[in-house]
Amino acid sequence: MTIGTWAARLAEDWSAAEVEVRDGWRLGADAGITRRANSALPVGPEPRIEAMEGFYRERGITPCVQVWSGDPGADGALIARVDAELDARGYQAEQRTLLMTRPLGSAPAQPEGIDVLPAPDERWRAVADSVGEGPDRTRGVLRILGRAPVVGYAVDADGAARGSVIVGGGRCGIYTMGTVPAERGRGRAGRIMDALLAWAHAKGAREAYLVVEADNAAAVRAYERAGFTGAGGYRYRVAPD
Repeated sequence: MTIGTWAARLAEDWSAAEVEVRDGWRLGADAGITRRANSALPVGPEPRIEAMEGFYRERGITPCVQVWSGDPGADGALIARVDAELDARGYQAEQRTLLMTRPLGSAPAQPEGIDVLPAPDERWRAVADSVGEGPDRTRGVLRILGRAPVVGYAVDADGAARGSVIVGGGRCGIYTMGTVPAERGRGRAGRIMDALLAWAHAKGAREAYLVVEADNAAAVRAYERAGFTGAGGYRYRVAPD
């Protein structure tokens, strides 16, 4: 297999309900909840695009492929070849996503007024509602998070911001960051981040990662201020209608 180090880690942490490795692909499907859990990774040596398309069409999901760059362990020539073939078939390049990492040699101080829970409470769910996530997506996201062996759910005391962290193998991944619109720009997300990193450090994490859409300049700057730097990323190739 030629799946990259980070592509493999994200696929493991943000795991789909259904996963098959065949015909040169790692194929994941989860009722269409999030592209990351419903997209394919080329693993070579000769990925059969028709087989990938059939897998997703059978499930009513638009065929979608993660195309990584800067990922250790990945076969760059294979990825470039697949990308070119998908482009020739009319697959659109969408949602460029950055992977950002930071070391956790020491834990941030645990902020007051932030709870990190073993399961999401009503405050955590209410933030999802306020940012327009919708109940179906929230249930799907929690189903995905629930497959990870070690997860913490952070929420502040008055339910204005939330996030989650998945821990394993000395690393942690930050997910589902959100702040209610009226409270954005007041440092709440940073406090949630610090609480998640402190909790993960106590669980053995010594490196943190997150993914963010590249065109979300405000979020990218905020994560840079929090000590994260770029370490590669991916975009999606999405089949034409």
